[in-house]
Amino acid sequence: MARADDRTLQSAPPEQSAPPEVAGLAGETTVALPVGEGQAAAAGGEPTREAPDRAGDYRLGSALAEGGFGVVYRGEHAERGTPAAVKVMHPELALHPDLLARFEREVEATRRVRHPGVVEIFDVGRLADGRPYLVMELLEGADLAQLLRDRGRLPPEEALAVLEPLCSALQAAHALAIVHRDVKPSNVFLCAGSDRPRVVLLDFGVAKLLDAPGPALTTSRHVVGSPSCMSPEQLMSRPVDARSDIYALGALTYTMLAGEPPFSGTSLVVLRQLHLFASPPRPSARARVSPSLDRVVLQALSKDPAERQASVGEFIAGLRAAIAAPRARGAGERRAAVGIHVEVHADPGALEEPDAALLDDFEAVLPLALGALADAGFGAAVEAGTAALVTADRPLDPAADKAARRRAVDAALSLMRQLDARAGRDPRVHVRLCVHAGELVAGADGALAGGDLLELAAWVPEGTAHGVFASPAVLDGLGIAAQPAPTSRRPSALLRVIDAERP
Repeated sequence: MARADDRTLQSAPPEQSAPPEVAGLAGETTVALPVGEGQAAAAGGEPTREAPDRAGDYRLGSALAEGGFGVVYRGEHAERGTPAAVKVMHPELALHPDLLARFEREVEATRRVRHPGVVEIFDVGRLADGRPYLVMELLEGADLAQLLRDRGRLPPEEALAVLEPLCSALQAAHALAIVHRDVKPSNVFLCAGSDRPRVVLLDFGVAKLLDAPGPALTTSRHVVGSPSCMSPEQLMSRPVDARSDIYALGALTYTMLAGEPPFSGTSLVVLRQLHLFASPPRPSARARVSPSLDRVVLQALSKDPAERQASVGEFIAGLRAAIAAPRARGAGERRAAVGIHVEVHADPGALEEPDAALLDDFEAVLPLALGALADAGFGAAVEAGTAALVTADRPLDPAADKAARRRAVDAALSLMRQLDARAGRDPRVHVRLCVHAGELVAGADGALAGGDLLELAAWVPEGTAHGVFASPAVLDGLGIAAQPAPTSRRPSALLRVIDAERP
């Protein structure tokens, strides 16, 4: 896949992609161009987007991708006929100093890292109209983002086969005091043509050259990078080092194993808050992977850089050992349990430009709920920023099991009444409590490793309806009145609890 798109924390336009069979170093993430600046081409007057027919010694053919930063063309050496990918900056950006510095930084960083996992640069120069261009090897295959869209998630061994060469490329960059700062699935390219594809790390355009003088590309108004994988220090525009790439590796690995990133949000404001303050759920709570992987991935995702692995080598060694470890251990203990899933939502669009009252109430709900449920005997199993799952064991005796399920419903209803009456309640904030009875599986180390209660997608419906909901497995024999839950895109067997009076 070849791309030339720009993303910032201020806007997130959809990626523009070329067919997946070809790619160059085309991924872009950069500062936004202020309105009114850089609007004239180098030759003066209105900028033009005429396709050049030549860049130095290379003839240019069809465009492979176009985005906010530039265009990537298929190229061919005029004499040798060797193929190449040629990236040309848009003319209206060619006089903007920050973006020219970004382009030059990409060239310098990529040329310094001589590694099979980094794309090779053949030439660099300027067109007759002043636009800079970059000539690099043409790659065939698809990026990791496309593979994950097709597959959903990867087995741990397959993920490791991608991560080992990727980490080798990052180690080479870090040895030269280069921090990539934008490690994400769409910047990991899997070349076609062999049983074990070559893995290439793309887009060093936002790389931080720790030993280079001059201004940084991050300013107080713009944060450089992709929010889905950015470390807290990047989001806060603080100094970065190799441990920022380790955070991104943790997010990337999590996505490969679980089929979804550690955090997701409908707005960049929410996503930023989650990366800064929320604890991600364990990968083993979202996918059937060994709990031994949780420690390695969650350490990489630590908010404090000092708590992460000290190097990429330490990260990949820990991951390799964690993937190998389950083969030497037996299955864990299974136990019946009841769970309460708590979700906090806001009205559509309310968090795009939130006021203080909304944020204060929105952020207060989940801690209040978890405290109340802990007092009722429930322990936290999964926490994900704006949602959490708490569980309690169910006895084997039928009468005791019935009482345990009843206590769970009563606890949820009591909590909802408490939340509805909370001080400072904002009408734009809504809470949904879902109760389900099922099974938990503990690994050999005692940590939760699976079970249907942790398969949230199977029993927690989509949507944002306010209230208490319970599954038939919970309500069976309790005599509690309920009605069908509101329909959503994904059907659910959960029922809205409307009367909890004992029969």
